[in-house]
Amino acid sequence: MINKDEKVFVALSGGVDSSMALALLKERGYDVTGVYFKTYKPDGNREYCREQGLSAQKVCKQLDVPFKVLDLEEEYKQRVFDYMIREYNMGNTPNPDIICNKEIKFGVFAEKVFGMGADFLATGHYARVSTHNGNTKLFKSVDNNKDQSYFLSQVSKSVLSRTLFPVGEYQKGEIRKLAGEIGLHNADKKDSQGICFIGYEIEVKDFLKKYIKQESGDVLNTKGEVIGSHKGSKLSTIGERHGFTILPKYQTSNMSRLFVIKRDVEANTITVGNKEEFDSWQKSIKTIKLINTNWINEPPIVGRVYECRIRHRGDLYRCSLQADTVNFIDTPYALAQGQFLAVYDGAECLGGGEMYYL
Repeated sequence: MINKDEKVFVALSGGVDSSMALALLKERGYDVTGVYFKTYKPDGNREYCREQGLSAQKVCKQLDVPFKVLDLEEEYKQRVFDYMIREYNMGNTPNPDIICNKEIKFGVFAEKVFGMGADFLATGHYARVSTHNGNTKLFKSVDNNKDQSYFLSQVSKSVLSRTLFPVGEYQKGEIRKLAGEIGLHNADKKDSQGICFIGYEIEVKDFLKKYIKQESGDVLNTKGEVIGSHKGSKLSTIGERHGFTILPKYQTSNMSRLFVIKRDVEANTITVGNKEEFDSWQKSIKTIKLINTNWINEPPIVGRVYECRIRHRGDLYRCSLQADTVNFIDTPYALAQGQFLAVYDGAECLGGGEMYYL
């Protein structure tokens, strides 16, 4: 039963999903307030942020609900932007979206809105949360194609127990239809892609080159022979098929496409191989370790078979866990250090951690 005195602060991005989260909660009788928070914008680029804020404000005006703005630029820079640059410089593959959820939306932002009197926090994430008899669980959304539970796998149980995900019960098409029916100005607005502080106009790697020093280095084959050169190992990606040049003496008319198999940022080298060699390397990764684990309830049962995901909307792989060790039953594709792994028991997301090679 809804207590009409319960206050819900809804994090608004300016997009249709968070806007409909606000609309749905108001319709259900909650005392809702829309809140937009400012994030760090490198290079002083404020236009993208300004447009989002104005869109969020317009939605609140249309729905006749209070609108607030919080400035989290400093916290965002320290906890998300600096983290991303640091991880790339270490040769890892960071996930700023997961860290933003953990540290900002369901971290600093949650602390602030609960301190302002909110009983609940709500967002436009496609996920579901259930709390029964003090037991809180995180589930995939109804729309499997839009499910964002992977991005929420590092959020603490204490915050999830006070969080609402209204759009998680709907298909994305239904959300756009409902938004159109009530006349929201952003009903057909394009979904945001990539990292929020970069915006739409620039590729991630082009952006990162401004902050991460790139030095040319050697490309090795699986025998350790130098067969070419690259322009920088720190921004290369496991499984990538470009970003390097092969010496003419190693090129043939029927040469197979080459994949990045390994990076060594200290030696500034990358190792490449053909599809067969890449597949062989992948199959050799049977076990990885997790650090910075977050289990929403109890840790996974030792020896039990679960499913796991190593990227948003990526394939689900069968695995088993023992303490901080993950044993893969299925072969994961293009696994890289620093990525996050989320563990699933059917539709329930148990949590996860950050992956490193043993």
